Amino acid sequence: MRVGDAMRADIFMDNTEGGGVQISVVQHGLSAGAAHKYDAVGKARTVLVAFGFDAAFIDRQLSVLSGMRPSVLLRFPVTEIPDEVLRSLGFTAAAFQVA
Repeated sequence: MRVGDAMRADIFMDNTEGGGVQISVVQHGLSAGAAHKYDAVGKARTVLVAFGFDAAFIDRQLSVLSGMRPSVLLRFPVTEIPDEVLRSLGFTAAAFQVA
């Protein structure tokens, strides 16, 4: 990907069995992507803010997530995330590479 590019992405979040939170980033239109687990909701919130989501929206989504069972996915709206933001947060995967 070129510097300055952005990826149209589907974002999913779920609770993990160990009490953490997992954020998955999937290139829009694909079925697999990169995921990261966070041991604290605050860390996951920071990632979602970096992705460009509104803080109040994130807080509402986190409230919904708190009542969900582990491994049940909570979907976020499709969003454009700059490649440099994805890389800086460690969201890199072969699925993101443009042929």
